[in-house]
Amino acid sequence: MYSPRRVLLTGFGPFGNYPDNPSWMAVKTLHESAIPVKKNLAALVTALNIPTEYQAVLDAVPGFHAQPPILPEKYTPPMTMDPPEDGFDLIIHVGVGRTGGLCAERLAHKTGYAFPDNARQVCSCPSDRSPIVQLTAPQGPPIIIGGKGALRGFGKPKYPDAEFADELFTSLNIGRLVEDLTSGPNPLNIQPSDDPGRYLCDFIYYCSLAEGERAGRGTPVLFVHCPPVKQDMSTAEVAEGLKRIIKSCFDQL
Repeated sequence: MYSPRRVLLTGFGPFGNYPDNPSWMAVKTLHESAIPVKKNLAALVTALNIPTEYQAVLDAVPGFHAQPPILPEKYTPPMTMDPPEDGFDLIIHVGVGRTGGLCAERLAHKTGYAFPDNARQVCSCPSDRSPIVQLTAPQGPPIIIGGKGALRGFGKPKYPDAEFADELFTSLNIGRLVEDLTSGPNPLNIQPSDDPGRYLCDFIYYCSLAEGERAGRGTPVLFVHCPPVKQDMSTAEVAEGLKRIIKSCFDQL
């Protein structure tokens, strides 16, 4: 009998038209569940709810890749398991996307974050002194940042160009993952994607891939987009899809 594998699964909190974020609705159902991944081997899931805010991502994600991981208590459901001393074996971030089923994202972008988050804050650009910039009062109509918007994102000194490329790729074979999940008598509604969206989904993915590289443990990181609730998939179907994705990921490890 092998020691269980440990998986960190994150979803996002409310934003925009989603007072109940579909990603968290699915992710939270898997908290502290045991998912069979191989013969005599299970993966134990820790679920985490992240606010749809740039600063929350910057504050939380480095701790995910620490040994042992540091999880922000204010975003974590009650836990009976301590974080694994040696770190997580797999980290999967989940966010709501377009209709059409699940999307397994291959890559994440360093810049191009022109939209404000749920706190009406935006990422920095080279001329800003702070990594996060407050736009206006928290209330008001949505804003799209023009001009410098393409430059906003991860910059120096946190993620210097010499160390971190404009695009970071998951170490998982997305083509193999999707083929595995869509073949056979019970195909999953999932497709590969190279467009994580340049919003909080893309942002947390880049941050996690970069911190994974910095930690040097080789922890696989993946981002999965789920559709809005009742559009193509129910919450239960998304949760079941995530379980199958976790198993398929461990088939590559």
